[in-house]
Amino acid sequence: MERRGANRPGARRAAALPVAALLVLLALAVGLTVAARGSGGRPAGPAAGAAVGVPDPGGPQPVDLAAEVDAYTAGLAPSGPYLVPDAAQRRAVADGVLAVLDGRPDRAGQALAPVGYRLTEFTEAGSGRRVAEIAEERPEGSADGRGWGRVYLDLSSKSAWSVQVPHPVSDSRTELIGVDLFRAVPGGVLVLAGAHRRAGADGASDPAHRGDTVFAAVVETLTGRGLPGIQVHGFDEGSLPGADAVVSSGAGAAGPAAELTADGFGRAGFAVCRAWREKCGQLEGTTNVEGRFAAGLGVPWLHVELANALRTEPARRARVAAVLAGTARGWAAGS
Repeated sequence: MERRGANRPGARRAAALPVAALLVLLALAVGLTVAARGSGGRPAGPAAGAAVGVPDPGGPQPVDLAAEVDAYTAGLAPSGPYLVPDAAQRRAVADGVLAVLDGRPDRAGQALAPVGYRLTEFTEAGSGRRVAEIAEERPEGSADGRGWGRVYLDLSSKSAWSVQVPHPVSDSRTELIGVDLFRAVPGGVLVLAGAHRRAGADGASDPAHRGDTVFAAVVETLTGRGLPGIQVHGFDEGSLPGADAVVSSGAGAAGPAAELTADGFGRAGFAVCRAWREKCGQLEGTTNVEGRFAAGLGVPWLHVELANALRTEPARRARVAAVLAGTARGWAAGS
């Protein structure tokens, strides 16, 4: 597994050395090899005066996940690329995620490599926790990839819940709500779509309504392991006048998590439409494919629609993330 931020020094051209100098270097190398073998091959300890346990300022630096996701999604557009993955490709990425859940990074790498994905690990700057990223491997400077998305897994504790972002950019700033929630509660998995919802022909790139996406395959894998999830969407205020948020359980029956989330939004000062009590127009998520899958397994799953102001105004976005974090903490605690 790669570790992000590792130094990769470039090749250096060897300079010609006199024969005598080469002989001296050869003798030194032999002496060092013998010394290493004599000590059982263990590396030497820190030099005198070295600060043990202090991070190397030249080593890998923490990664700001919000900036990372912002940069990744910045180029998503309806005219962007999208390639429909076949069943084997979808299964390969899902198997990579499953291997990380099981603590098998070696197996994850083996599953991901044939489809051009890779597993890396880094320290997330906002939370200070170790995070695994599953993403498409692309040579630096290459064109955009296939639009299959990314997955981030918190390695600080056992995975216990997920936040799903199927429409980054098209549902503006839902990607940042996903990041905020992922940072707020340990044990999370962030599943992020990699294409604009209108990028593919005939709706092929809309993972909330197509089951033949990498996004759907990953979410189904997490749900199959019993991980509850929150899927974050956005709507225009004109679609449901007077409402700031819509909470539903999609095709499933509303449970404690739906009530908790809706009540939290109410306490935060938002007008909430509860889909199990009232009509919320076309925003109830009953046809969502990930929601239908979760309902079939009886796994808690929430469909959350947010008005534009709740997503684009930082202060309101922070309040939204705080409410959703309360729900995720209940799941992480096993309630």
